[in-house]
Amino acid sequence: MFHDLADALEEVLPEILAGTNTPGVAVALATGTELRGMGAGYADLARGVPMTGASSATAGSLSKPLVGLALTRLAEAGDIEVDGPIAPFLPPGARPANPEAQQPVTAGMLTSHTGGYRTDIIDAELTRPRPIAEYVALRHEAGTTPEYGGVCPLYGPPGQFAYSSFGMSVVGCAVEQVAGENYASYVDRSVFKALGMDSSALPTGSGQPSRWDELVDGAGHATGYMGFGPWCVPSPVYHSATYPGAGLVTSPLDYARLFQSLLRTSKGADGVVGPAGLQAMLRPRVTRSSPVTPDTFAGTGLEMSSPERDGRLWWWGHSAAYPWGYWWDARVYPHLDLVVVAMANKWDMMRLHNPADRNAAGIVAQWAARWAAHGVPPRRRRAVGRREAVAPGPEASSLMGAVVGERAYAALGLTGRFDAATVRSMAERTRPFDGTPTPGPDVDAFASGVADLAELAPDPGRIRRYARERGPEAALWALECGATSAEFPLPAPVFCAPHR
Repeated sequence: MFHDLADALEEVLPEILAGTNTPGVAVALATGTELRGMGAGYADLARGVPMTGASSATAGSLSKPLVGLALTRLAEAGDIEVDGPIAPFLPPGARPANPEAQQPVTAGMLTSHTGGYRTDIIDAELTRPRPIAEYVALRHEAGTTPEYGGVCPLYGPPGQFAYSSFGMSVVGCAVEQVAGENYASYVDRSVFKALGMDSSALPTGSGQPSRWDELVDGAGHATGYMGFGPWCVPSPVYHSATYPGAGLVTSPLDYARLFQSLLRTSKGADGVVGPAGLQAMLRPRVTRSSPVTPDTFAGTGLEMSSPERDGRLWWWGHSAAYPWGYWWDARVYPHLDLVVVAMANKWDMMRLHNPADRNAAGIVAQWAARWAAHGVPPRRRRAVGRREAVAPGPEASSLMGAVVGERAYAALGLTGRFDAATVRSMAERTRPFDGTPTPGPDVDAFASGVADLAELAPDPGRIRRYARERGPEAALWALECGATSAEFPLPAPVFCAPHR
């Protein structure tokens, strides 16, 4: 049954790519005892590199279960209390000082996104990150989230769900202090090496090249793409300052080894944590209001669906993304004895969020489970239709560049700027999602669009005026590229004003 499911899923992958304008998708399926990887499409369009289950990519929020596991391991050893105050385990500058907090903030609150920090993205930087304790202290001193130049206060009401990689990374800082070693080294020793995860690494915060850099620069690393309809612009490498919560590099096969181990633990076997520790991680702490996976719950570094609603299809795991170019889904379906980990290397840039039922990784995770539960549907091999991509003219090329610049310099809050060679390389390496040799955007016009937004960012008001001045042509172009309405989608509404 396992291999029938894997064969059927592998057969449909090219159609999923065509339906979502995605260059490539990498997948790993596992049971408690079996493991299989597969891929389709391209890990790199310009070089024609195929995607496989072993292709690595930056995995964003798949870092968060590792924070939960590290915390739980230390709690099992009696070194920290998940639901006790976290401040005693942090250096002074890294201790939460939320004026709205009536009770001490706990690690359990932070790993379920109820610790009082506002929603953020990844605290992106163009240079290698500094030590996490140092960055947490600097962000506390600034008192704002980094998006759009800091328009949003850092703190909000504790107890309410607000998805925060920063808050998760505060727990990573505590793990580092309690364990007495670098956070990345602790996870590498206690998780990656223990499970044979050779293609997984976190940044060390040392500012020096590390295993993370080796994987990102390696031949097996998939390029992430910014999607504009059928056109895919290669995304530059962003470093996450909140790397405990967002900086992991891994492959579907490697991450499936972790979830395969946890699946066995859920059935009573000791692993990275014990059965009781995993059960505690899976205790729903709050309802998640996520636009990617709505109507789910947050536990300790894990998210899970509703058992009453989903029955045999109940799952736990984590969804993930890394701007601007990757979407992941990693799920354990315990009633089906099934693990699914999928990665797609495209971000639809007309939408800040790519919901799980619209991105290739989420579709794979959902379909695999349905087929495992209800049987593999009959398949008839059919050729995937090819849709010719029209070469972008100067105006469309400029709009592409403007969105790239806005999402980097404003939505991510980058204070640095891309050099001219990086911008030119983005345009020159742009391809249709299927790798056909259609001429790409006008390089000079693309660069001009990036430069326009470099001048306006991070001010959301100036960016909003710029978008309106582009007129109906820009709005219709955005609609053709996947926008939900005839509106040029700048700035990103979730982050360009103080959060409620």
